[in-house]
Amino acid sequence: MAAEAPQVRPIAYSSRRLRIIVAVFALCLVGLSFLFWVGLPPSLKAAFTLSQAVTLLIILGGFVLGLIVLGSAVVKADADGISFRNGLSRHWYPWDRVHRFVLGPGDPWAHVLLVPTDRAFAEELDAERRMLMGIQAGDGPSAEAAVEDLNRRLREYRASQ
Repeated sequence: MAAEAPQVRPIAYSSRRLRIIVAVFALCLVGLSFLFWVGLPPSLKAAFTLSQAVTLLIILGGFVLGLIVLGSAVVKADADGISFRNGLSRHWYPWDRVHRFVLGPGDPWAHVLLVPTDRAFAEELDAERRMLMGIQAGDGPSAEAAVEDLNRRLREYRASQ
């Protein structure tokens, strides 16, 4: 009789520091744009057509949206596997594809090492490496704790198999 999979509560990790930096940059970008507009002489403001002003607002919105996308990196783990979002790309891998999670000295963010599906897996150097930008090394002990928790969840999954 197969062992029943353990009840694993879903968890999500995201970098608090990255979100703060993104918020500060976005606010500064919007604030400086407003100050530059206010600082323009009335004759220059009057020279802008409506379509030009709207275009500038759309460009500003694009920059702010780009910052938000970069800051929305997240790593989620549940009973089925791990999913993560890095910028616009989303990934999902079942637990049996995961070899381990690492956050080495000098790494800017954590990585997940995956067992390759197209070749034999003999040692860790054969693993496919994916960035987990939701766990930033700059978050210090909380980033290390997140990697330890993910590795613990992986061990629990393997023990249940």
